[in-house]
Amino acid sequence: MGQHLGNGAGQVGSNPFLIRDGQDIYVSPYGDDKADGSFDAPVKTLEKALQMAEKLSNYNKPVDIYLREGVYYISDTINMSYNGEWYAPLTISAYKNEDVTINGGFDIALSDMETADEAFTSEIIDRPADGAVLQYSLKDAGITDYGEISRRGHLISAEQEAQAELSLDGFVQKLAGWPNDGYTGLIKPSDPDEYGTRTIAGIANGCSFAVDYDRPSLWSRQDEAWLAGTLGPNYEFDYYPVSSFDNEEKRVYLREGALVNYYTEPHYRFENVPEELDAPGEYYIDRDTGMLYFYPPKNAAPDSVLTVTMPTRNGKAYEGKAPDDLIRIENCSNIIFKDLTFKGGRGSGITGRYSRGITFENCEINSFGAHGIRFDFSTSITVRGCSVHDVGQDGIQFTNCGDYQNIISNNNVICNNEIYNFARLERSYKSGVNLGYRCVGAVVARNHIHSGPHTGLIFYGVNNDIYGNEFNDLVTEFSDMDAIYANNSCYPWERGNKIHGNYFHDIGRSSMNGRHQINVRAIRTDNKGCGIEVFGNLFLRIGDGGANGNGNNAVGAVTAEGTRNKIFNNLFVDCNETYTNGQAYREIETASDGTLYPNTTETGAANTINGVAVAVLKEQLAGYLPVYGAHFPELYDFFYEHPNMSKTNEFKDNIIINIAFPLSDYNGVPSSEGFRGSELLTEASGNYVGTEDPGFMDYAGGNLELSEEAKSLVKGFPNMLMSSFGTMD
Repeated sequence: MGQHLGNGAGQVGSNPFLIRDGQDIYVSPYGDDKADGSFDAPVKTLEKALQMAEKLSNYNKPVDIYLREGVYYISDTINMSYNGEWYAPLTISAYKNEDVTINGGFDIALSDMETADEAFTSEIIDRPADGAVLQYSLKDAGITDYGEISRRGHLISAEQEAQAELSLDGFVQKLAGWPNDGYTGLIKPSDPDEYGTRTIAGIANGCSFAVDYDRPSLWSRQDEAWLAGTLGPNYEFDYYPVSSFDNEEKRVYLREGALVNYYTEPHYRFENVPEELDAPGEYYIDRDTGMLYFYPPKNAAPDSVLTVTMPTRNGKAYEGKAPDDLIRIENCSNIIFKDLTFKGGRGSGITGRYSRGITFENCEINSFGAHGIRFDFSTSITVRGCSVHDVGQDGIQFTNCGDYQNIISNNNVICNNEIYNFARLERSYKSGVNLGYRCVGAVVARNHIHSGPHTGLIFYGVNNDIYGNEFNDLVTEFSDMDAIYANNSCYPWERGNKIHGNYFHDIGRSSMNGRHQINVRAIRTDNKGCGIEVFGNLFLRIGDGGANGNGNNAVGAVTAEGTRNKIFNNLFVDCNETYTNGQAYREIETASDGTLYPNTTETGAANTINGVAVAVLKEQLAGYLPVYGAHFPELYDFFYEHPNMSKTNEFKDNIIINIAFPLSDYNGVPSSEGFRGSELLTEASGNYVGTEDPGFMDYAGGNLELSEEAKSLVKGFPNMLMSSFGTMD
């Protein structure tokens, strides 16, 4: 065993005075698991190195596992059980920045593919040039498990492991389908009997609908196609199996699914159609023959690597269900992953529970069917300087982290990461960052979160701090959704969440099947959520103007409908709307003790707040008040304020500039202070509203730093530097 006895001085964790006196284990793809793990005799597998590290953990000295350059293939979930002290962590890293990949998938060199058979390419409807489509026999390579494509969508998912997918140099490619870009639609039924219920029970028998196209009549495998889009609520995703297409009636039949009557139009595309493999980046796996077909992008290098995602097995069962994740960390402490790439699994990349002091630094996580990184019931988890992309669900998720009852922070930090191309398979209510149920005191700072179909960040819980991030090109495929989303109105004690110093741009500008998305925000606390602070943010191009609601219908920067929401010192540039409190002032009947008894328009149920009975909510809040009331004394007055009789919201000292298009008046004329909604519910003052460049550094070039003269338009307005947003070098 290699030893460091004082000759490896360095730093560990956050203690700059700690001198390394630890033990090194070396691993190489060309090693031997019977070796001793020294530099000259490395072991071959990470699993063996972890077994050796576990034996060393009792010495209370740092342990380093150094992975030499290469690819380490993982077929079984790695179940970690290491526990070290903060001063004696286990560090798993690439040796001297060598290129190291921990791979759950099967790699294929693009140069090993051959031109697709004429028998396949001749069936492609819009046939590409000869030689453009390639093929590779997965069956001949011993790959016979392709998984099953399954129903997906919010609250209706079959909850099955992801099917085999194909990535190119870490970027997941697109299942062959139609249309190539954008969506198609349907003829809305006039017969109410054609509408169903969007629940698992309601979609079991399938549905059908009329269309104005006949493209599916050209498909030989109609029963293998899948519909991907929305057939009902425009904030939810539907992924349903096709049964057949009636060419005479021009009618699509689904084996599972429901057409739900909603105020917006359905939009969708079809996937897994071999005859539609006609665009660069598309692929198809013939599950009968085991042949992979791929149309590579024109700029794909000959040495590019294709990865077919594979399942991992033998994970420790959690709550009766064995995971399919690449690495599972349970009841562990003080582990550092550094300079590594994780890829290629049909489950999640790294997941953990009941752990503390776990750090990911300068790692890349891509090409997974579920989450990139997820931790539950864990504290002091740090994800720093990483790239998380091309995952099927959340990029990074923390749930039940921190002491919720006593408001003790989890000390979890997500900082300086690029997170994008998430929510590929479960496309709604999955986000780049998800601060899930009962998350306390997490920090999300200086990340770049972009290119997602639904929301970029979901948060719940208390005292979460979201600052210095860049959010853009989010909510690209839905309406009624937002770049940052919270729906904590049923938990009015969840307060202290701050969103400040962030840069939001190019949101709410998409169209689906020719119809502009509506009701999109950069930030929203849904259903009358309370107690957030939004300050020092830059909002640019939230919406894109337009007339008669096209691009203007409830697209804007901030919606906060409840009480005690504070929006101040923000810069709004070319936004359809700035802030809306989302409701009209109305007086509400009170109980004998003076408690408000609201009647929510969402449910029509008397004496409820967002569907929860006021009496039940009062009982729940009473249980939290001994602790939460000390932090948030306004909670004692909550039932006398909520939702419409209190002027506790603030919209103050913001700068609002509309040069490209004016503030929207589609849903109501903005107030003189530049926000929309009842002025009886919001204290507004000190805002500057203008239509000319007040003194930007370079408006046309996107540098919106303000001159001293421009900042003086609002007393005490903060100095916003473009360099303060997003990732740091």
